[in-house]
Amino acid sequence: MVVGLTGGIASGKSFVSALLSRLGMLVIDADEVGRGIMTIDCGVQRRVLSIFGDGVMGSGGQIDRGAVARIMFRDPEKRRALEQLLHPLINEAMWNRAAQEGDDVVLDVPLLIETGLQAKVDVVVVVYATQEVQIERLVSRDGIGQEEAIARIESQMPLEEKVAYADYVINNNGSKENTQDQVSRFYRAIREKGRS
Repeated sequence: MVVGLTGGIASGKSFVSALLSRLGMLVIDADEVGRGIMTIDCGVQRRVLSIFGDGVMGSGGQIDRGAVARIMFRDPEKRRALEQLLHPLINEAMWNRAAQEGDDVVLDVPLLIETGLQAKVDVVVVVYATQEVQIERLVSRDGIGQEEAIARIESQMPLEEKVAYADYVINNNGSKENTQDQVSRFYRAIREKGRS
């Protein structure tokens, strides 16, 4: 079974992903795959620099992902160019790894629905939080202002729209314990489904 896990920025998707990993599911993280590609593929690095400029090259000779993110969230055209470059490479790498595993896997993909991947997975899980909670977490986590937090959230598909595609919704507005309980119930449900 291939589970597609998605959510919005600061909705708690990484927390849910970590819980599923602790329960024994293999999690393939699209962001990690993307980081790996940008680190080792010189051709990709050159194309990123051509999109964002030399200012995103870090002192260690690697792309500064924070600098890219700051530009990307403010410039939809550059964001689309980066997505067109990386998404096919990330998707190919994720599916190749999932095929090699031969067991239940979780594809942790922020843009699962935006890229149409929800049609290729067996189960879609959306991690949901209200916009107020997202803003609060972003401001606290990333040390950014409320305006920038809102801009980052609004650059993505609204979570309310993503929920319409979900087979399961994990509501992450409450306590960590409440989220853990929901993830445990989801895990048991898909295990039962896999046995039937």
